[in-house]
Amino acid sequence: MFHLRTCAAKLRPLTASQTVKTFSQNRPAAARTFQQIRCYSAPVAAEPFLSGTSSNYVEEMYCAWLENPKSVHKSWDIFFRNTNAGAPPGTAYQSPLPLSRGSLAAVVHAQSLVEAQPNVDKLVEDHLAVQSLIRAYQVRGHHIAKLDPLGISCVNFDDAPVTVSS
Repeated sequence: MFHLRTCAAKLRPLTASQTVKTFSQNRPAAARTFQQIRCYSAPVAAEPFLSGTSSNYVEEMYCAWLENPKSVHKSWDIFFRNTNAGAPPGTAYQSPLPLSRGSLAAVVHAQSLVEAQPNVDKLVEDHLAVQSLIRAYQVRGHHIAKLDPLGISCVNFDDAPVTVSS
């Protein structure tokens, strides 16, 4: 959104007071040659999530918000409402509120549920036992299977030399 506004501002046609003549008269030649000119209309650090890499994501969020404001997170809802209300770049974003005591208790409860899961070592041990049992059945089945239906592996080639008749 910030980049779109900046591009639109830069692409507007020059007014009569902003001709090339007035630009060249207002700036000395040394400034034109040796200094970089930066034209930022808002601080970039104010909304760091609005970059070129996240533009597709923000656009999808905005389209979803236009269809149903409840379908996006509350922080995005506030951001888009502020932007549509005409908030200048850098002021539309409001950081989320800090966690309250009740929400901290919910986080602690969620962490206790994670700790209540079975022991990981026991889980790995059981998995390895099942894998070794499966492999034992595979090896045993390979030895029992009749893999040589012609019985060629039982022939002793040294006892019966091959004769070629023409």
